[in-house]
Amino acid sequence: MVAGRLVEKNGYWYVVLSYKDVTGKRKQPWINTGLSCHGNKRKADEILKEYKEKFDIKAEKLITEVEKERNRKSEVLFGDYLLQWLNDIKKTIELSSFSGYQRNITRVIVPYFNERGITLGMLDGHIIDEFYQSELDRGVSANTVIHYHANIRKALDDAFKNNLIPCNYADKAHRPKMEEYVASYYNKDELMELFEIVKGKKIEFAVLMASFYGLRREEIVGLKWSCIDLQNKTITIKHTVTECSVDGKFQILAKDRAKTKKSIRTLPLVPYIEHLLMCMKAKETVNKEFFGMQYNYAYDEYIYKDDNGKLIRPCYITQHFTDSVIKKNGLKKIRFHDLRHSCATLLRSQEVPMEDIQKWLGHSQITTTEHLYAHFEYKSHIRSASKIAGALLGS
Repeated sequence: MVAGRLVEKNGYWYVVLSYKDVTGKRKQPWINTGLSCHGNKRKADEILKEYKEKFDIKAEKLITEVEKERNRKSEVLFGDYLLQWLNDIKKTIELSSFSGYQRNITRVIVPYFNERGITLGMLDGHIIDEFYQSELDRGVSANTVIHYHANIRKALDDAFKNNLIPCNYADKAHRPKMEEYVASYYNKDELMELFEIVKGKKIEFAVLMASFYGLRREEIVGLKWSCIDLQNKTITIKHTVTECSVDGKFQILAKDRAKTKKSIRTLPLVPYIEHLLMCMKAKETVNKEFFGMQYNYAYDEYIYKDDNGKLIRPCYITQHFTDSVIKKNGLKKIRFHDLRHSCATLLRSQEVPMEDIQKWLGHSQITTTEHLYAHFEYKSHIRSASKIAGALLGS
């Protein structure tokens, strides 16, 4: 229904209409009647009535056409819509993000909804809740289901903006509660045992950089020789290398930026690591002579490479660490990323302030650091309790 009124402006009557378009946006066109305000109120009222009727008919016809189009498109299987949506957003987001969307949608979300014949028009919050629960029932973590929720919500948000659905049904679903992560770690003795096991092996550099500096695997692979300042004895973390699978093909993604702004950091070069780097550089020179024209110079600026110059893949680090280091040697089960936690835990055990640990690890917020290593805050409270008891009670 179109509302309207007459407004006097510069001595003339104007018709001002008010209505919402098909997207829900408020429109208020001003139309000059050409009638002076003096003695023309009745004629102006008639013109107002005519315009309201014309806009009512036009709006009704437009709404009908939109509803017909919406009904036609609502008959499309939800999974088919998701696949088309993936194709539409492919060039608008980073390849690494698209890879995650594609993996979740094609492997999990589309099969579930299409096997049940659920169309876009049939979708509602309850049906989405059933999908979440089915995933949880088969042992999928709540955090993974939260990723599915984010994918579905983003796709439906675009469907809503394009008038394919009346609302975003994902907002009516119940997003699972995020599971609190408890970091695992190695103590000093366990790390020393690990260092002996990996000594001289290809995985050694990754293990040491994660343990000494708390580097993420993408940061380790992304280290370049130009990041090493031998004169000032520093190492700078500012470049990352990730990999993703798009349309079944693995791709290496190199970025001249870290995970966040605070992930870019310059740290002191530990003498032990400096010696290791010099040994790696000398070995690289020997490898170039040995392989000759067969040597891969495409990654010459990078530090962490195979003997033939091929860049070490991030997934190699995690897979090899789990299978060939942890399982093969019967070590306590931790993830490669937990070496980063081991680094922080050792720093905190030496009473290094949280702010310094935050900068060392490159956390974007101090709250992240405090949350992960709160167990050491409790130990400091125990020491404080002991000291206050001694002071007040003499015990």
